[in-house]
Amino acid sequence: MTKDQALRRAALVFALLGLGVLAIVGRLVQLQVLEHEEWLALAQAIQEDVVEIPQRRGTIYDRNGLPLACDVPGYSIALDNYHMTKPELLVELLEEVLGLAPDEAAGKVYRSSYFTWLARRVDRRVGEELRTRAEELDIEGLLFFDSWVRAYPQGRLAPEVLGVVGVDGQGLAGLELAYEELLRGTPARYHVLRGRDGRVYDLWVEEPGRPGQDLVLTLDATFQLVCEREIATGLEDYKAGRGFALIMDPRDGAILALAQAPRYDPQSPDPNLLHPWAVTDVFEPGSTFKALVGLAALDQGVVEPDTMLSGDSPYLVGRTRIENAMGLSYGTITFRVAIARSVNTALVQVALRLGRERLYEYLVRMGFGRPTGIELPGEAAGILRPPGEWTDLDLAVASFGQGVAVTGIQLGTAFCALANDGVLPQPHLVPPAPEPVTQAASPEACVTMRELMRFAVAAPNGTCWRVNVPGYGVAAKSGTGQKAIPGEGYSEEVVVGDVAAMFPWETPEYVILVAYDDLPAKYWNPVTGQVEYRWGGSTAGPTIASIIKGLEGEGAITPYPSEITELGRSG
Repeated sequence: MTKDQALRRAALVFALLGLGVLAIVGRLVQLQVLEHEEWLALAQAIQEDVVEIPQRRGTIYDRNGLPLACDVPGYSIALDNYHMTKPELLVELLEEVLGLAPDEAAGKVYRSSYFTWLARRVDRRVGEELRTRAEELDIEGLLFFDSWVRAYPQGRLAPEVLGVVGVDGQGLAGLELAYEELLRGTPARYHVLRGRDGRVYDLWVEEPGRPGQDLVLTLDATFQLVCEREIATGLEDYKAGRGFALIMDPRDGAILALAQAPRYDPQSPDPNLLHPWAVTDVFEPGSTFKALVGLAALDQGVVEPDTMLSGDSPYLVGRTRIENAMGLSYGTITFRVAIARSVNTALVQVALRLGRERLYEYLVRMGFGRPTGIELPGEAAGILRPPGEWTDLDLAVASFGQGVAVTGIQLGTAFCALANDGVLPQPHLVPPAPEPVTQAASPEACVTMRELMRFAVAAPNGTCWRVNVPGYGVAAKSGTGQKAIPGEGYSEEVVVGDVAAMFPWETPEYVILVAYDDLPAKYWNPVTGQVEYRWGGSTAGPTIASIIKGLEGEGAITPYPSEITELGRSG
């Protein structure tokens, strides 16, 4: 080989090597510069995970600073399925410690995945037990993340008001849902790093997150506890389908207690029981409405306490016969007696004197026919048709709470206006108190109606005598509403029994409303040995008395001086 040939061959070799180097450099530039983000994302997808864990959720307090719902430290537990050991033992362990069903435990353990959630928001003690037992059995692959568990230091008070929190830490109902943005904060982000074999080699906090904010309520834990106890007792005693008890401060509309039975049970959850039916469902209120119709009539000067009315039964409106309860006739009676003994025919005459337009105007002022704006989800508006659609018969039956549909919160708030000298407050669960809604009636008319309601409690033949608790000057109005069955008319088997009460009658500090739905219209009384009717006054009335006595027993209220609770001029 000549020198020139050798040089040419060397030049060719170097040229080929140079091209190879350029190709390698070009490929490196392509991978590390031009396609860097794409390959980085692929590597991270294979080797890295980001797991979000909710931060501590805000605490919900009652008005006295007692925690009703709060987060306590716990674990969220996952499994690296590809690198676990002893799956048969792990399945048994998950069944025993976490309470998973056999099929569920096996499905999680044998799932083809690098990451499977086993349980979220687990009690700290349970998580530590699982970790210890797994180490003793030499089981690998479990991943433990610091998390939070919702706890209820006062027991499961007011679940239909507070709501519940899901496994991801989000509010699912009640105030937990309504105030989700405030309570939840921002989640912590955990970075999980795996090797080429998929094994987890590192785990660190990428973003610590931010705890949620706290929420203070108007609820009083003692008031709530007493109401829950007594409404459950009443439901059992009277065999009703459901019931609720509501306590409000009439001066500003603060809700101190909202209890219902049956109650939501997290061990056998029924989502329907998470809806506070005093807010979400409507019913015909029955004769409790007479106090509000009477208030409008007093305010308009249509009647006075001693106005004489016919209490005979039946009373004809057009060709329709309107009867008193049990078909009783009372002869000529005063308006005072008509309220105390809940005489339908007398209140029909009052409503007809008042007229459709004026009664409708007052009912609107009292908050009927529209949502109150309470902070709970799913509030119903009620049913109040415009007066142009009313007949004389519609006007007549509205006087005793038929043909209109209300929610418990609407009815309770309307009685707050009566207790608050006509000022309709904004019902609320979260302070501060909003501005009042409107002036529904004059203070003078409200004072007079409260006296008449006190007479209904104090008089021996009043329908609310069972509500009387000495030392509290309770004023009340009872009602027994017929229950409408869609497409069938009114039921003859069940009714709605309710009572609205306030005390002390002269300057009320509390309004209590109790209602029972699907209340059997008749029952066998073993004392008298005969079938008798159930009424709001004989069911909801004793429950209110028990609530007042229960609150006194808990030291939450004390009797008032006698000069405050005396009957006054309606005696």
